[in-house]
Amino acid sequence: MADLGLVSGAVYMSEIAIQLPSKSEFLAVNNSIFTATNGEGNDFETRLVRVEEIVSNDFQENFTLLFRADTVVGDQQGIYRLKHEKLAEMDLFLVPVKRDDTGLYFEAVFNLIKTARA
Repeated sequence: MADLGLVSGAVYMSEIAIQLPSKSEFLAVNNSIFTATNGEGNDFETRLVRVEEIVSNDFQENFTLLFRADTVVGDQQGIYRLKHEKLAEMDLFLVPVKRDDTGLYFEAVFNLIKTARA
């Protein structure tokens, strides 16, 4: 990877994306329970209720995940640690997008730029 003059030990988004599950891996666990941990160390259960493709072409893949927390949790956006029995543990930036009588909904947005093919 090219040296961009960043602080030694910097993490590039392409490296993070490699560690995250793919859209198809999230689709395989749609409608299942994740354990989320917020920045204060509080755990709560949240269900992945939707995986929605926005753009998928030769240049990029863009999709969203929608999670619903059934319990009363804080409505702060931020990085949450997510655990699932079939996926590796991951950190995702979640944003609360709505609340209704079934719970609080959080969204994660993925925009993966595909590398050029030789």
